[in-house]
Amino acid sequence: MREPGGRSHRSGMLTSEDFRQLTERCIRLAKECTKPSVAEYLMTLAASYLELAERALRLREPVTAVRRQHIKVMQKE
Repeated sequence: MREPGGRSHRSGMLTSEDFRQLTERCIRLAKECTKPSVAEYLMTLAASYLELAERALRLREPVTAVRRQHIKVMQKE
């Protein structure tokens, strides 16, 4: 995946930060969506990305409550 500025991850794999950003985008889109079925799908997709972010973190460092809380706050906004 390319990062802003044209850089790419060496391994070509997404990082926990990439998945966190995708989670936030899905949540933001779901909140703006006028079709309930699409909004629900986007929230399901966000939950999947969050799970992948946590898995990626576990490979590198323990998941902290602060990161989980950040995602929960984003969902409530």
